[in-house]
Amino acid sequence: MVFFWPFWWGYGIGALIWDIIGIALFFLVLYIFLRYGGIFTIRYFDLKDKDAPCEILKRRYASGEITQEEYEKIRKDLDC
Repeated sequence: MVFFWPFWWGYGIGALIWDIIGIALFFLVLYIFLRYGGIFTIRYFDLKDKDAPCEILKRRYASGEITQEEYEKIRKDLDC
C-alpha cells in the first residue's frame, strides 16, 4: 500500500498513523467549510427565503386572517 507520504516505510507505524490523522482532519475541515460556510449554504438560504412568502400566506390562511378568495388572489400574484 502506498499512502500520501511514502516515508512511513522508514519511520515506522507512527508516521502512518499521523498520515491517517492528517487526512482525516483535512476531510473534516473540508466538510465543515462546505456545510457551514461554503457556497451550498448561500444557495440553501436563497431557496429558503424564496419560499418564505408562500409559507407566510399559508399560515395566514390557516389561522383565518384572510379569506379563501384573498388567499387565491395573493397566491396567483406570488406564483406559489
